[in-house]
Amino acid sequence: MKVLNLIQCLNLGGMEKAAYTLASETHGKGINWQIQSVTPAGDGKNLFTSLNIPVEDNSYNGKLGYKSHFSLRKKVKLFAGDIILVTGPTLTGCLSIKGNPQKKILGIHFCHRYGNQNPLRWKLFYKYFGSDYDAIVCHSPYLVEQAEQLAPHLKQKLRLIENSTQIQSVTTEAQKEKARKSLDLPIDCFVIGNAGWLIERKRFDIFLEVCARVCQSNAKVLCLIAGDGPLRQELEKLTDNLGISEKVKFVGWQKDIANFYQAIDLLLFNSNSDAFGRTVMEAMGYGIPVVASVLEGGTDSVLIHQGNGYLIPEHDINEMAEYCLKLMKEQDLYEKFQLASIETIRKRFSNDLYVQKYLELFHEVLN
Repeated sequence: MKVLNLIQCLNLGGMEKAAYTLASETHGKGINWQIQSVTPAGDGKNLFTSLNIPVEDNSYNGKLGYKSHFSLRKKVKLFAGDIILVTGPTLTGCLSIKGNPQKKILGIHFCHRYGNQNPLRWKLFYKYFGSDYDAIVCHSPYLVEQAEQLAPHLKQKLRLIENSTQIQSVTTEAQKEKARKSLDLPIDCFVIGNAGWLIERKRFDIFLEVCARVCQSNAKVLCLIAGDGPLRQELEKLTDNLGISEKVKFVGWQKDIANFYQAIDLLLFNSNSDAFGRTVMEAMGYGIPVVASVLEGGTDSVLIHQGNGYLIPEHDINEMAEYCLKLMKEQDLYEKFQLASIETIRKRFSNDLYVQKYLELFHEVLN
């Protein structure tokens, strides 16, 4: 079976990691993958080339990529295989597959409503492009519900395949010490971390405000941010304004994200809109307790408030600071969330289950 993954971009975000997980577990084992990025390739390209998977990218010129559309379309037309998996829909990408004879699957990785109060845009998208696909994969129940409301005529094509992560064990003291040394962090502190794109939607400003409150109550707290983006300088200025610049460390994108997770004691995650919250899931796979605030999305699929962590639907600085301090003080509660987090991942969000569901879908559309 030959599969082309037409992916929105090749950076190191959650969407790309999900695509890499699927490819790494199946390439050369009944499936031969090809990767085509709609935009110029980022650091995520190396994830796939390390597996000897052919990777091409494309320039993205003009509004919505219209100036480079025909270049992309020509590359897609050259694919002679069985399935085109469109990961993260773009206008130019969806137009480029029209007329191709292969079976087609669309993967939806982001919420439909954030920044777009009028749902007409998505209704038109599904009306015009929905018939092109043999199946449409949503990566959280929340997305399935949204898609059903916007495009009830496509209900039979919708499939739920929740994202996954590798099941880890609770980090040992030796692993934590090694990870902190690699990131030049002190050993004897409590590290609160978050990772991802430094963009408006991800609300790292809320992360810093909560950390500032926590630091007022505990001098041994250190805050760690892994990732990068257009708001980095603005966020660094905010640390100065909050008086915590010496308590916050920016370490950029991490090729070995295991070091980040093994170095932190608590994940503080804040977002205006997240279809699933992959960073939350990855942290839980390491048994790291999570405190999160998400205004819209499917994070509640994996993070259960007061069951395996804390999740609230508003960015309440005081409430989140209290939860962080509570987990720092109450070891029994901390350990309860550790074990509950790992068990949640083991039961519902393992890589094996994720890959199995995709393989079943591939065979379904081919048959």
